[in-house]
Amino acid sequence: MDDRDVTERVRRVEALLDGAADGHAVELAEALLDLYGEVLSRIMATVRAAPGDDGLPERIASDELVAHLLLLHDLHPLDAPTRIARALPGLRGRLGGASAEVVAVEGDLARLRLRPRRGGCGSSAAALPAILEEAVRRAAPEIERVEIDVEESAPPPVVIPVESLRRAPARDRPGAPA
Repeated sequence: MDDRDVTERVRRVEALLDGAADGHAVELAEALLDLYGEVLSRIMATVRAAPGDDGLPERIASDELVAHLLLLHDLHPLDAPTRIARALPGLRGRLGGASAEVVAVEGDLARLRLRPRRGGCGSSAAALPAILEEAVRRAAPEIERVEIDVEESAPPPVVIPVESLRRAPARDRPGAPA
């Protein structure tokens, strides 16, 4: 089952619960959700208590589908800032040489700093915030607002060739006696 299948199934469940389901069906869905949440909670507690493998909870949560379920039940082993920070390096290819970092995560707000590539194309730079917002929402769906501070790049340094600073001796100047 890939992400597209999962998305379609979630959409179908939501449509059934919103439209055609009666009160008993909604109650059934909520009971199943609670049951699965309790099972996941016990699995994560057992994994955390297992000696000798401190990274196992994070490896389990690295599966995107499992991660979503852990988030749904507030069981994900990593906090939102860590998940967002870990998602950003994976965007390097899509950011076209730009870089981004997490400045702060406060409640449902994530603040990022974007450093566009010097001399990059303006039209592609305009698409970078959307790429970052998508990455934040995938890594931390509980984040509702994303603010991106685009760092202005300094203009390139002015380079003056040393030769232009040297003064030609008087005898070498145009019009000087030979």
